[in-house]
Amino acid sequence: MVENKQQKTWGTSYGEMVWKEFAKSKFTLCWLGFIILLFLLAIFAPFLANDKPFVIRIDGQLHWPIFKALTASDYSILLAAIVALIQFLLVLRNRKCVDPSIRSGVLWRQITISIFIVLVGIILLFIFIPRRLDATDYKSMVASGKATGAVFAPVPYGFGRTDLKVREQPPNWQHWLGTDDVGSDVLCRLIHGSRISLSVGFVAVGISSIIGIIIGAILGYSGGKTDFLGMRLVEIMMAVPVFFLIITIVAFFPRSLFNIMLIIGLTTWTDDARFVRAEFFKLRRQDFVQAAVSLGLPLRSILFRHMLPNAIAPVLVNATFGIAGAIFIEAALSFLGFGVAPPTPSWGQILSLGVSTTGRFLWWLTLFPGLAIFFTVLAYNLVGETLRDAIDPRLRESA
Repeated sequence: MVENKQQKTWGTSYGEMVWKEFAKSKFTLCWLGFIILLFLLAIFAPFLANDKPFVIRIDGQLHWPIFKALTASDYSILLAAIVALIQFLLVLRNRKCVDPSIRSGVLWRQITISIFIVLVGIILLFIFIPRRLDATDYKSMVASGKATGAVFAPVPYGFGRTDLKVREQPPNWQHWLGTDDVGSDVLCRLIHGSRISLSVGFVAVGISSIIGIIIGAILGYSGGKTDFLGMRLVEIMMAVPVFFLIITIVAFFPRSLFNIMLIIGLTTWTDDARFVRAEFFKLRRQDFVQAAVSLGLPLRSILFRHMLPNAIAPVLVNATFGIAGAIFIEAALSFLGFGVAPPTPSWGQILSLGVSTTGRFLWWLTLFPGLAIFFTVLAYNLVGETLRDAIDPRLRESA
């Protein structure tokens, strides 16, 4: 009995305690499911909304157009999703089969290998998969009898396909969420636009959080001249209007999703740095930090293994607002013509089409992308608040 109780105690890791506290809020779990659903939509967007059929019979032969039309970016997203799923299964396996004393080291090695596999895989995919353009109208082939047995996606439209005959139509039985100014299906563009909006929000905030955490940890732990000079840099960055700085920088670079994510991430890290610096100032005199210093632990371990878990809550809360801010910035850039280049869709770009060139208000182009942005931001805010309470050792109940 004693041995079983000891094994059960050993099996309760820090991550398990955080998840236990987080899962107490069933309402927040529903919003977490909504975020997961958004990521699934982004991952499988080409299979949910596409004008290329999964399979079609032409002249007695079967063809698979949708798989031939997938780009290197599509395969890269699928690769990252598969590796992430495998990593999640390995985490569950480690909880049962790996000694808790070495579990953390095993986890970081597995994450490092996973990241390496994804990066190498993405590079190889972009090298060996050529850019292909399939302009065949398979629907016309089926309608004319030239092809049979076609199986299309649930939303059988392409996000770049235009049809001026049905432009600016409100929701109807054929286009459930209506069409835009060039006749593209709004639902299809919303599904594919989830990739852009979520990528900008998630990656940009990830970049800004990493930069802010590193700078804030160094300044808060070091103090003295290092902190004085570092805070002057932070104050200079805070004095510059971020949005106009982003517009200025974007104007000098090609319009691409990577540039937008990188620029937003490199210009919005100051709040994270200030929050982490303030928390580290309070923690650096704590007994557990002094004990770690006395034991001769490396600075990296003291900062990011012992102190950061006790200072991460403000960063998590700020990250939720940062995701919202990044989505809004991307929407504003798209509205002003500095966002991703058409026909690549984004929620902000669709939102900017709410008023047609003739001055007519197209309510469906404002309502549906606006709701998508609103519920996504709300979901991140609620999940972040609950995660803050669960991950903060001062707020979490003792196990």
